[in-house]
Amino acid sequence: MKWLLFIISFNYSFGTQSAPHLERQWSRTTLSTSHLGFRYLNRMPPLLAGDFIIQGNAVDGISAYDRNSGNKKWEMTLKNGVEGGAALDENRLYFGANNGKFYCVDALSGKVLWTFKLNSESLTQPLVHGDFVYHVAGNNTLYSLNKKTGETVWVKTNSAKANMTVRGQTAPVYESGILYVGSSDGGFVAVNAQNGRELWSKRIGDDKKFNDVDARVVLSQHCLLVSSYANALYCLDRDNGTIKWRHDFGGYNAVLVIEDKVYFPTVDNEIHVLDEDSGKLLKKVINLEGMATEIVRLDNFLVYGESQGSLVLREISTLNKALEFDSGLGVFARPTVDTDKNQIYLISNDANLYRLDLTQRPSNAFQWSISQ
Repeated sequence: MKWLLFIISFNYSFGTQSAPHLERQWSRTTLSTSHLGFRYLNRMPPLLAGDFIIQGNAVDGISAYDRNSGNKKWEMTLKNGVEGGAALDENRLYFGANNGKFYCVDALSGKVLWTFKLNSESLTQPLVHGDFVYHVAGNNTLYSLNKKTGETVWVKTNSAKANMTVRGQTAPVYESGILYVGSSDGGFVAVNAQNGRELWSKRIGDDKKFNDVDARVVLSQHCLLVSSYANALYCLDRDNGTIKWRHDFGGYNAVLVIEDKVYFPTVDNEIHVLDEDSGKLLKKVINLEGMATEIVRLDNFLVYGESQGSLVLREISTLNKALEFDSGLGVFARPTVDTDKNQIYLISNDANLYRLDLTQRPSNAFQWSISQ
């Protein structure tokens, strides 16, 4: 008799793999008192200031929080809050508020150092360069102020009026002595940063309504990338504003350039990926939950919020959604990332500030085989 012997062996191992994960470290309301009104449009991006994170809301003020604990360090109560954003320079915080004033405060204590009367709300972030701070008020007036004293250096007012406009404003951008800035009537100008003299102008909002150039210009390798709300994304020549190419979809937020690709959040609730040199459409992400915020990069991910949805992380290489975090009523303000610590800060439309950590969570897989 022959015996047939089967030897069955089980080979098993626990293979450790890592998967990205978002961990909520803390969340805080930025409101001084409860607010039950309709106004949920908190557009100020969180601002990193050393061990602090500084955040304004569209209701009642601006505050500083400890980045590790989330504890409030100081607060300023301001009617209608701070929407446009703030700039930090040598522990001085600069911002325009919706009470018609521009402020310089000590970033560590919140103590007011000086104020300047704007007579208009502020919907955009100021720019500090050299000895000056530049700011565009809600009435399309560009100010150059002495950053130490708040004294006026020069003022440039756009007298043109828009027939119909969305509520927004572009932030000035500086390069080689020139400021680039858009306006609500569809104009885009280059001005001498020293004296405010106009160097050239270009009308890029050619519709009868919603002409706004609210998106901050991005200085790419080839051109100036800027969009109007109702028209297109433009690639403009730095020297004279000549159009090199246009992509016929409107935009409210600035683009992100990675290598030779432009990531463009459109007002049609999509993200378009374009070739930087030609403007050719390469890929797109559709059916977002509202309009995407300005996009930022963290590691191998695109990070953005959706105005009626969540914070979203997408893989840069595939555009596949990797992670999302639901903050409640959507996200309108650009998220802020700390690339060294893999941290994300965001404010939700209901004025809650969050700190999220991007971590690698191990995933254990049981593996086995049968051999004969």
